[in-house]
Amino acid sequence: MLYLILATLLITGVLMFSAAASRRADTSFVTLIINVTSVLIPFIFVSLVLTKKSFSIQMPALAFAIATGLCLGLYGMMINKSLSLLKVGIVVPIIFGGGILLSTVLSYFIFKETLKSFELIGLTLVLAGISFIIYSRAAA
Repeated sequence: MLYLILATLLITGVLMFSAAASRRADTSFVTLIINVTSVLIPFIFVSLVLTKKSFSIQMPALAFAIATGLCLGLYGMMINKSLSLLKVGIVVPIIFGGGILLSTVLSYFIFKETLKSFELIGLTLVLAGISFIIYSRAAA
């Protein structure tokens, strides 16, 4: 649970700092700086840890990790551009709410994860919330 709380706090920092930077500089340059920084810190940490122990990685895991990096880099470009053009209160719910919906639906088909009735109700509420945000933006 501690890691979930820390991840929530950190993604909030990412969003707020990213919005502030993207509104003051070119979004492509901001994305570059963010991605370089986000690579250097884990690289330094992992390189220190790997010198003390051995590791192994299977080819499918490596391919998935590379695909994740590609998605993350492109995501950074898209969210920074979105944050430079729209309100944080519009961008964040649509991206994260949409991410919740899509990842849950995909996990049902890909990983055969089951959904309980309360989870389906929650997903319906997320979809309704996204719909209200999009509608209010279109009506404005």
